[in-house]
Amino acid sequence: MKLRDVPLAFLPTFEAAGRLGSFAAAAAELHLTPSAISQQIRALEDALGVPLFERTGRTAALTAEGTAYLAEVQSALQSLVASTTRLQRRSRESVLRLSTVSMAAHEFLLPRLQDFHACFPGIELRIEASNTLVDFKLSDFDAALRVGHGWPELRVHALGTATVAAVCAPKLAAAIRCTADLCEHTLLDPSGDGQRALRAALEQCGVSPLQAARVWHFETCFDALRAAEHGLGVTFAVFPVATHLVTSGRLAVPLADRLALPGQVCFVHRPQDQRFPFADIAAWMSQQYRSLPQLPSGRVVPQL
Repeated sequence: MKLRDVPLAFLPTFEAAGRLGSFAAAAAELHLTPSAISQQIRALEDALGVPLFERTGRTAALTAEGTAYLAEVQSALQSLVASTTRLQRRSRESVLRLSTVSMAAHEFLLPRLQDFHACFPGIELRIEASNTLVDFKLSDFDAALRVGHGWPELRVHALGTATVAAVCAPKLAAAIRCTADLCEHTLLDPSGDGQRALRAALEQCGVSPLQAARVWHFETCFDALRAAEHGLGVTFAVFPVATHLVTSGRLAVPLADRLALPGQVCFVHRPQDQRFPFADIAAWMSQQYRSLPQLPSGRVVPQL
């Protein structure tokens, strides 16, 4: 079978019917008649030589082959939509959409946005914070900041390493003298990151994993750090991005323990994208990251 033998124009019809589980519902969504939907599905089945639906009276349920094909068609259509969106954006102003977590957006990139525009006056950097790892095959993001390693489909520019340490308001730090003391305080936990960091800190110090006295969940690390500033409990911060929160006296580091994050902080983008000077932007990112003040060693507790 050749690709030209398959009526590809009918794939959206199949996707709608399979997703909605009804030819009538698909007809209403696509502004067609149920008869037209049925005819297009039949033509697609004839071309493929495979029944996609089991028809019983007025109902039509996907066959096993149809269910598997639906997942592949949906993935392909999503990829086409994303590609079309990226193509349309190329004729507009030069907007570079960058995805990163809220902490990096607020504490690293936003304070340096003016400098970025001075270095790259023809580019509007649009920063969007999200905890979700960007799928560059489906999204229209142009670049991202990530922590880790192993993205062979992307061009990766390593900016540097990062560490994690427990932080709290200075007034709470006096009561925390060892890792096990963390469990006596409320854990301010962004999406499970805090619990993973607490478990790793306890294991690194040879302490049996314990449960925090209380856990308050937050959507982002940024929110958890703000709660820690107000004395609501203990959380974990990523350094050197958060160093200024400590040296300014807003937060304390009650323990000398530091956990190295695996991999590195990286600036990533599609290798085939030539619309932006990514190498120059990566060099700027690297310079900015290296300029961040390092967290002092040991306990860092501002005097009240």
